[in-house]
Amino acid sequence: MSSFSHGRWSRIARRFWRTRKDPKGRAIVSQLYRFMAAQQLSHAELQPEHLDQLLESPFGQPLASRTRYDYRGELLAYLQWLHGKGELSFDPSKLRRGKLQRRPLPALAEQFVATLAVTLRPGTCGNYRTHLRRFCGWLAEHGVAVRQLDREQVARWLAHLHERGLKPATRFQTILQVRALLRWLYERGLLARPAEQLIRSTDFPKLPCYLPRPLSPAADRQLRARLSGSSCRYQQGLLLMRNTGLRIGELCGLEYDCVRSDAQGNRFLKVPLGKLNNERLVPLDSGTVELIEQLQGEGSAERPWLLASPTGQRTYPWLYYRALRQACAGLDIDGRMTSHRLRHSYATTLLSGGMSLVGLMRLLGHLSYQTTLRYAAITQETIGREYFEALSQLEQRYQRQLQSRQLPGAEDDPRRLLSDVARWLDKHVAHERGQGRVARRLIKRLRRLEAEIGQLMAAAKDG
Repeated sequence: MSSFSHGRWSRIARRFWRTRKDPKGRAIVSQLYRFMAAQQLSHAELQPEHLDQLLESPFGQPLASRTRYDYRGELLAYLQWLHGKGELSFDPSKLRRGKLQRRPLPALAEQFVATLAVTLRPGTCGNYRTHLRRFCGWLAEHGVAVRQLDREQVARWLAHLHERGLKPATRFQTILQVRALLRWLYERGLLARPAEQLIRSTDFPKLPCYLPRPLSPAADRQLRARLSGSSCRYQQGLLLMRNTGLRIGELCGLEYDCVRSDAQGNRFLKVPLGKLNNERLVPLDSGTVELIEQLQGEGSAERPWLLASPTGQRTYPWLYYRALRQACAGLDIDGRMTSHRLRHSYATTLLSGGMSLVGLMRLLGHLSYQTTLRYAAITQETIGREYFEALSQLEQRYQRQLQSRQLPGAEDDPRRLLSDVARWLDKHVAHERGQGRVARRLIKRLRRLEAEIGQLMAAAKDG
């Protein structure tokens, strides 16, 4: 077995970088060789399972799924080059970019997922397999049998999830799916204790409630200008996504013949089955219709997809992520830019223009108005305009009273001012997420102040 000195592997890697214009991947390749040195592995001894071990936590902490996906692709590109030099014992081209070799799921867990396949989508079943594979791997690593699982062991596993630094939503989903497996095992007499005793409701992390993240008006205009002037079909697809509020998966699945017309000549985009397994029609303006016709005119008219790869195959999300990073280079965008922010921008723009929540819910393909509120919360423009208009009206109403400095009568009662403000807060803010609790406390203070002013007015009248 040969070992690698830092100088030797650096020389090997530099030969690879000379063949590429894009310097991406240097960090993960460096971590690959550190991993090989720690495991005392040579190129010939490297196997696909070693790549899985590396990508679990290459820099000492878990990676986001998108980052792990990118690193996996960069590693495979380098390993494919090594394979061409005769350095590897396996062919990386036979490994899918998104799926390296994984440990098999235990038979009982596989049977459980098979029962879910009757009602759940394949992607959801794959999500179950991912979380259950990690849970079963933890049990095997610690020598714990599922049949003898107790609360103390489950508590250790929950602590392990927290120590990994996973986001609350990921931990919540993992715990929920593992509890479903344990409930299935208990119903079949394969578990000594009920799932609810092993995983309690208090074990679930509290999920944060995030506000939508639309682009600022200036950044939105600049990005749309760049996308509309681009000749890259993936950036043109992103512009279509911005103009119609599509999800990235729906964009990839758009059919070639995706435009529909009604009796009045209005044009609509037929959105395919997506995240919530439903179809919908989205109205199109003339500019978006021209964009679709331009995309239809590129390539073969016999292709099934509106946006297809050069070989006529269905496109993948990572192609659009890469195109989006290139389009956003140099723009002043607050926070991390993702494709879903285009959908947020679409929703908040329509809401600011006066569209109702019910109409927006249908355009976005949501099944619940609560989801629409989360993705397209009332924007600063709409709530700010209503707030300042209300204050302006109240100021005009009581300006005469303040100038005269006379004791108010029935029509100019300061208690009405406080009552109006309290009613406005209760109608527009008190039931919203985030600021609702603050608004309710303020309403109570206004009611108390209204009562105290009434007492003062009564005493002044009697005097």
